Amino acid sequence: MNQTQNSSVLQTNINHCAGAQDLLLQSIAQWQIDLAVACEPYFVPSQANWVGDTDDLVVVVSANSAGPSLSAVERGPGYAVARWGEYIIVGVYFSPNRPLAEFEAFLDSVSEAVRRHNVGRTLVLGDFNAKSQAWGSPATDARGRAVQVWAVHQGLNLLNRGTTYTCVREEGGSIVDLSFATPLVADRVTGWKV
Repeated sequence: MNQTQNSSVLQTNINHCAGAQDLLLQSIAQWQIDLAVACEPYFVPSQANWVGDTDDLVVVVSANSAGPSLSAVERGPGYAVARWGEYIIVGVYFSPNRPLAEFEAFLDSVSEAVRRHNVGRTLVLGDFNAKSQAWGSPATDARGRAVQVWAVHQGLNLLNRGTTYTCVREEGGSIVDLSFATPLVADRVTGWKV
């Protein structure tokens, strides 16, 4: 992405852990991250550079005070839409424990938010808890198929590359954290990696 200079974006899942949220803030400072989207934050402070959803499941954080300002555009359960300079940033999180019908309704809500605010420079980042071979999973599940159709209808390009797990747990790993962008933004993205 290029806002006059290269910008760096970090995407993570904090799993409601205070230490992980502290590590996120340290990583932002140490790695000079300009913007972060964090799923399952430990807490969402009432600060201008933090935009969370209505259920405290996802947050968009602007790190660089010299960079573009971050402002809330829309909030819903499991999604937060923010304006960051010329970009619209959509952070999303959906629990793996909820049924497919609720997931499809959630995607519809996010679709409406993206349509209302899409200026052609949109990033959608988050933990969809959906698996698909399209983004490196060994198999495709029903949620993965739903996300693939959803992304096509939104005109979003998948940014994920490779087969490195985005979520690693004791019982194994998966690729469920996804990055999407409108074509204009996707053309500017370089160096996407896990």
